[in-house]
This record gives sequence, C-alpha cells and structure tokens, in this order.
Amino acid sequence: MMGKRFDRAMAMSVAGAWLALAMSGCASVAQQGEQTGAAAASGATVAGAGGLQATGAMSASANQPNPGGAAEAVPLRKAPPLVYRVKRGDTLARIAQHHHCSVKQLQAWNGLKASSRLKNGQVLRVASPETVRAVNAAAAAAKAAAAASGAPGSQGVAATGSAAPALAAPSSAEAREVAQQTLRHANGLSLAWPAGGRVVEAFQPGETRGIEIGGKPGDPVRAAADGKVMYAGTGLNSYGSLIIVQHNKDFLTAYSHNRKLLVKTGEIVRQGQQIAEMGDENNSRVSVGFELRRDGKPVDPMPYLPQGRG
Repeated sequence: MMGKRFDRAMAMSVAGAWLALAMSGCASVAQQGEQTGAAAASGATVAGAGGLQATGAMSASANQPNPGGAAEAVPLRKAPPLVYRVKRGDTLARIAQHHHCSVKQLQAWNGLKASSRLKNGQVLRVASPETVRAVNAAAAAAKAAAAASGAPGSQGVAATGSAAPALAAPSSAEAREVAQQTLRHANGLSLAWPAGGRVVEAFQPGETRGIEIGGKPGDPVRAAADGKVMYAGTGLNSYGSLIIVQHNKDFLTAYSHNRKLLVKTGEIVRQGQQIAEMGDENNSRVSVGFELRRDGKPVDPMPYLPQGRG
C-alpha cells in the first residue's frame, strides 16, 4: 500500500539531493540522455523490436515441410502496426482510414469519447486486442525459436499478455527530443495506462499518493508518457523497486512494488515502453503503485488517463 510517509522516506532514504529535487518538481535536467536500440520512426507506427517483423512469415511457414532438408531463406513480412503516435493535424477519421479500421473501433480500443480531442504525440492503439495478443504471441514464439537455434535477432519483444502497446526503446534522435521536453514547463499531460489490470485502490487525498493497478507477477509495467528516468532502484523501503520518470518541469510519474526493473537512471523512455515487471515488493498484493505528481504534489492520475477502463 502507498503510505503517508513518502516525502519523509524520500528525503531520508534516497541518496543524492537531485532526487529529492526531482520529487519536489524542481529538478533541472541538464543532460540529454541517449539510448541506442530499435528505432521508432517519428510520427510512424511502431510494432515492436527484434524478431517481430519475422513473425508473420514464421507463423505461415512453421508447418511447411522442407524436402531437401536444407535451410531455406524465408521472406520477412512486416507485422501489422499496433500503435500510432499522433501528429499535428491528424484526425480520428484519417487515422482510422490509414489503418483500415473504423472511428468507433479506434474510440473503443483507446477509451475515447466522441468529444475527445487528439493531442500531438498521443499514442493510439490501432489494432484490436485480439491482433495485439496474436502479434505478441508470435513475437514470443519467434524469440524462443531464434534463441533455441542460436540465431541472431533473438532479442525480441517479450510477450505482454495484454492489449497494451509495445514500444521499442527510443532512437538517439527521439531521446534528444524527449530530453528537451523535460526542460520545458507544461500545463497538462496525456497519459497511457501503465498496466493492463484493473484499479484495485483509488486515489484518496491525504491517504494515498496515487492508484494501484492489479495484475499477475511479471505483467508488463509501461511508461505512462515520454520522459527521463530520474530514479530506478530500491532506496525507498515502503516502495520496493521504484521507478520515477520526469516528463517535463511540472509532471513526474512513479511506479512502485515492481519485481524487476528494466531501465536505469538517466535513460530516456517513450510512452508505452515496458520499464518494469509487476510484483509485490513491500506490498500485500501483486500490483503497480502508480503516482502522478504536479509540482511535487500528488494528484489523482485518473483524469489524465484514457477513460473506458479501470
């Protein structure tokens, strides 16, 4: 559970004054973090990383006999796009037409109301939950097959087991862009759900510092928005394995009780990128404790998250 002693524990337990400043909303990020990895083209759809592009061909040819017994070159087929990052001027109708779906489907997959407005940089699901599960399952199978054969490209995206979008780590250019965003003030923030489970504890001012989203051990925990990892570790006893991401000069998010951290302090992350595995460290149940802080003060994250679930 999230306790009331967060601020005192933060000051006492976290090494370095920079983190205390970060949690008070006063951190100034001077370095532009860069992280190499699979690039996600700006404004384009992102389907995953590693062996994901080969999954279509593998699933189609897995049971095909090879009379000659020799290895054959299998043509790669690009996996269907799972998510789309909104660009300036985009409309739901245009995005739906481009991805061969209806506006109503886009609204249902993303918890959008008819009156909802798109925001530049917002990540939308452009595939059905069934398609996402099929692609993730195929990616996991491709990764396992590649690992078993010792073939290169086995560093694929782990299967998520949910309909959450799976984004790769940012390219160097994207990392520079996000690092610049952390230096600017912002009046608002568009968040994505950090986990696929239901809300098991709501935000209560003065009692809790955020919400808890339940799940199973190992479920993916994802960055709710683009940002820079200001802390990744176990320095806060009541929070277990904790990740703090700064999104701009005004907003931070925190993810606690994880069983495994997949990012390090200083890394740049994109919205939807997996940053941890869900666990129950220093907690009575398996869940991720999710906090949103504005100017250092905890606020209810629900109004900032897509509606239609939780």
